[in-house]
Amino acid sequence: MPDDIPCPTAAPGPDPTGIESIAADTALEILSNRRRRCVLQCLLPYDNPLALADLADEVAALENGTGTTDVSKADAKDIYVSLYHVDIPKLADADIVEYDQGQNTVTLTQNAVELRPLLEVDDDWSLYSNN
Repeated sequence: MPDDIPCPTAAPGPDPTGIESIAADTALEILSNRRRRCVLQCLLPYDNPLALADLADEVAALENGTGTTDVSKADAKDIYVSLYHVDIPKLADADIVEYDQGQNTVTLTQNAVELRPLLEVDDDWSLYSNN
């Protein structure tokens, strides 16, 4: 079926509440990477911007299954660099996070709401088991 013809059995799209719909390919690409899943999981509880350094600590703790106080400075620094150069720009380009370079903070956008159901899965199928 050509791309410009809607599938008659397709489920209706998201409710038009002012949230820009994230393309399925973009959502899958974002969620295919373990670190980006960790970033989103760490940002979910926060309504306010989170400092990138604090986010790196939280991601390191989640990835290593420890508390933020048990994260080595080397691990936190490696993750910070990865977030700064790779993951946060990719999430920002997809309009899932907003990065304020002047304040060095990250916050979820309204569009991240669309990914929440995919991040809240049953414990039997962990998003952190691969990649």
